[in-house]
Amino acid sequence: DIDECATGSHNCSAAETCYNIQGSFRCLSFECPSNYRKVSDMRCERISCFNYLECQNTPVRITYYQLNFQTNIVVPAHIFRIGPSPAYAGDSIVLTITKGNEEGFFSTRRLNAYTGIVYLQRQVKEPKDFLLDVEMKLWRQGTYTTFLAKIYIFITAHAY
Repeated sequence: DIDECATGSHNCSAAETCYNIQGSFRCLSFECPSNYRKVSDMRCERISCFNYLECQNTPVRITYYQLNFQTNIVVPAHIFRIGPSPAYAGDSIVLTITKGNEEGFFSTRRLNAYTGIVYLQRQVKEPKDFLLDVEMKLWRQGTYTTFLAKIYIFITAHAY
């Protein structure tokens, strides 16, 4: 595998981030929605919310992740772990894949009250890219706070 990102042999624009995958690369663009500000390369935080319902239902933070697996990955495969940091006694989370799982390759499961996983539940036979939106609702001291993980998953052909 040649790292096109490191060698500069990619064609990503200045506004995009080059991400190396097995045998290729992807040009990724990380934009914050309106009412969010970029606090790091991969993270947006909500600037404000105007009422209780909006504060409960819009993510306080949106974080981007990139994962790379080969088609021969053994399923079920835990591919992503999520939970509040720090976690407190009484915390409870609900995990939902809200977008990107139309073909049902992925699922979520709670490991305990405050930790959940996203796992690949079905073999991906051909190279394929996914963008999953995984929402974590944290119940803490009588209030829900929503966090959104946007997970780019690149399934590449396995190297022989």
